[in-house]
Amino acid sequence: MADPKLIKTPDMGEVQAKDFVERFSESVTKLTQALSTTRPQAMTQGNTIQMYKFTTNMAETTAVGEGEDIPLSGVKRVKDRAFTVTFEKARKAVSIEEVQRVGYDMAVLQSDKRILKEIQKNVRESFFAFLATAPTDLKAQGGLQNAIAQSVGKLQVLFDDDAVETIVFINPMDAAKYLGAAEITNGASVGFGLTLLNNFLGGVTLIMNSSVPEGTFYATVKDNINLMYLDTNGESRKLFENKSITTDETGLIALVRDDNTTNLTNQSTLYWGIKIFPEVANGVIKGTLAAPATGGASEETSGTGKK
Repeated sequence: MADPKLIKTPDMGEVQAKDFVERFSESVTKLTQALSTTRPQAMTQGNTIQMYKFTTNMAETTAVGEGEDIPLSGVKRVKDRAFTVTFEKARKAVSIEEVQRVGYDMAVLQSDKRILKEIQKNVRESFFAFLATAPTDLKAQGGLQNAIAQSVGKLQVLFDDDAVETIVFINPMDAAKYLGAAEITNGASVGFGLTLLNNFLGGVTLIMNSSVPEGTFYATVKDNINLMYLDTNGESRKLFENKSITTDETGLIALVRDDNTTNLTNQSTLYWGIKIFPEVANGVIKGTLAAPATGGASEETSGTGKK
C-alpha cells in the first residue's frame, strides 16, 4: 500500500486546474467591471436569451395646424431576436515524450494558458460580432472626440435618459492616433484582453480591442450589456461523476484533466458557454472615424479630461 503522504495525481493536478479556472474567472470579473455589468447571470436550465428593440410609431402627420391637437407618437420596447447559448469545447493532449523534453510546466501548464487566451479571444469576438449585427448607424464622424460626443447625444435620445453612462469600443490603432496628440493622465488597465481607459473625454468609458475594425467605433450604454453563461456546476457536471472535474464557484468554465495510460498522454478537456450581448439591439451605435475637416489631430486635444 502506498504511503498516504505520497504526492500523486490528482493532488498537484487539482491545484493547477483550480488555478486555471480561477484565473479565467478573475479575468471575467475584470471584464464585467470594465463593462460595468452586474454579476454574470447563470443559466442553470435552458439556454435561450431574448433580445429587445425600440420601435417608434409616428403619427400619420406632423403637420399640425394652429390650435389643433397634436397626434400622439408611440415608442415601444418589443421582442427582437432570440438566440441560444451553447457549450463550446476544447481539448488538447500532451505526450509523455514532450513532457520529458521540455518539462511538465511548459508542456502542460503553459499550453493550458495558451488555450485560456484563445477562449477569451473567442468570447470577445462573439461579443463584437453581436455589436455589429444591427446597430444604429451614425455614419462618418470627424475624429474620435466628435464620434464620442455624437454617441453620447444619440444614446440619450434612444434611451430617453440624460444620465446614461456611455461605453465606446474602438480599435487600438484609432486610439493611438488620438492619444499621440492628447494627454491621458489616469492611465490604462487591462482585463480579458481589453484595454480600458476610465474618465476619458468627460467620464465616457473607452475600451480598446483589435476585434473592432480599424476606423470603426461602437457605443452603447453600460446598463445595456449583459453576460449570461451556462453553469458548468449544474446538470452538465453530472456527466463527469467518475472523473476529476474542476470548476470555480461561478461555474463559468470547467476543466477535466485525465491521464491516458493507453497512449501515455496528459489530456485537458475544457467546456464553457458564455455570451456577452446587448439587451436592446438597436441601443447599439456604430460609426466610422473620418479625419477632422481642419486642424488635424491637434484639434482633438481640447477637452480631453486632463486632470
